Amino acid sequence: MALFTKTLTQTDIDKRLAIPTRFMRQHLPEFEGGTLNLMVEDVRGQGWSFGYSIRREGHLKPVFQAGWLDFVRDNCLTPGDRITFWLDQNAANGPRYKIAAERKTKLLGREFYAAV
Repeated sequence: MALFTKTLTQTDIDKRLAIPTRFMRQHLPEFEGGTLNLMVEDVRGQGWSFGYSIRREGHLKPVFQAGWLDFVRDNCLTPGDRITFWLDQNAANGPRYKIAAERKTKLLGREFYAAV
């Protein structure tokens, strides 16, 4: 089951991935400031370490920074593409965060998303 799906913006591609606060509160470990490395596995089985941090001034703004741009470049993601993030409860070594990327494609006048 998807925990969140997001259509990527230019900022998501160039700097950091802003993630939903609700997702952070319900599914990510709590920590006090700084950056937490979160291990994520893509659909090909490749592991990624995303630096997860939270802006504490004003409203909470959770983001993935370090490692995120490597994922973007490796998958040639562009604005309009989307990612889906979920938790695999049946992973052999315990629960595991998973990510899938999809490219926005147009064929015969219709838009759809195809796995990257």
